Amino acid sequence: MPRMSLPAMRHLTKCLAATALASAALVAPVMAQDKVPLTVVLSYIPNVENFGAIYAENQGFFDEAGLDVTLVPGGQGVDGLQMLDSGLSQITITGADSVVAAVDKGVALKVFAAQFQFSPVAMTCREDSGVTDPSMLKGKRLGIKQAAQLYAETFLSKVGLTMADIEPTTIGGSDVSTIIAGKVDCMITTFAFNEPRLISNAGVPVVVLRMGDYGLNSQPGAFTVTQAFWDTPGNKEILAKYLTAEAKGWDVFFKDPAAGAKFIVEGGFNDGLDIEQQTYQAEQQVKYMSSPLTAEKGILWLNPETWAESTANALAAGATTKLVDPATIISTEILEMATLPKY
Repeated sequence: MPRMSLPAMRHLTKCLAATALASAALVAPVMAQDKVPLTVVLSYIPNVENFGAIYAENQGFFDEAGLDVTLVPGGQGVDGLQMLDSGLSQITITGADSVVAAVDKGVALKVFAAQFQFSPVAMTCREDSGVTDPSMLKGKRLGIKQAAQLYAETFLSKVGLTMADIEPTTIGGSDVSTIIAGKVDCMITTFAFNEPRLISNAGVPVVVLRMGDYGLNSQPGAFTVTQAFWDTPGNKEILAKYLTAEAKGWDVFFKDPAAGAKFIVEGGFNDGLDIEQQTYQAEQQVKYMSSPLTAEKGILWLNPETWAESTANALAAGATTKLVDPATIISTEILEMATLPKY
């Protein structure tokens, strides 16, 4: 994983230093002439996945909205929901499954937008395996990441199979060598923007099966706040300003994803990014961020049906102890207040 760049480290330092001030300011009446401090934990390290927020900060869109936004890189070792719950941030952009699991444990959260319409989580198979549909996995060798065991079992059940129907092999979280070497036919889970390209570049053609197409869709990149923040007078207006400003960044991205990738790589937001990978991801990403719903309502829109699917799958996988009602988690109120481009 690329190491955190100096700008990112400065953002993190700024976050920790400004936490007390931010928390105090956000519960007090906001003066029109003052910028509102807002700390946001990104879903991952600074790359095209978080273009909208990075571009909005860089181009002054947040400043124009009267917001003093600090972006904290996400990724390994950063628990965005814990930072949210402890008051170290006001917004966390995270996975829908993480939100559902936290709510099941009694954490009061509210999701007001989501980056993706379709989950980029996928199963990747060698083309020469002959697997073009999950139902064809019977008797095949399936590489399963250590953290994806329950996910794999749920996925197999969706297509009428069990672990007894396949030859499972446990693989590491970033291991693509096993499938490249032909020791497994398919691997689960993969991120549609990353592993398939790495495997293909090694000379192994692949088939990518999006797991959302088989009953396991979700909306990753869930814009999440605490219920307490949500209920504080004036904060919904702040969230609408934030979302409008970030959406302006995404509007630029949708118009030219390749240029968006170039901006991220050449901007020095994170060391070690590859322009070819970032361009590939950017061009694929727009397909996962858009849908008939976003064409009608606007990008970042929440889909209640998808959240109902996510909560049902969380229970089936044992990630929750009960069926969480998605209506208690998500709200389109901020989306309706914000100005969003339609794609």
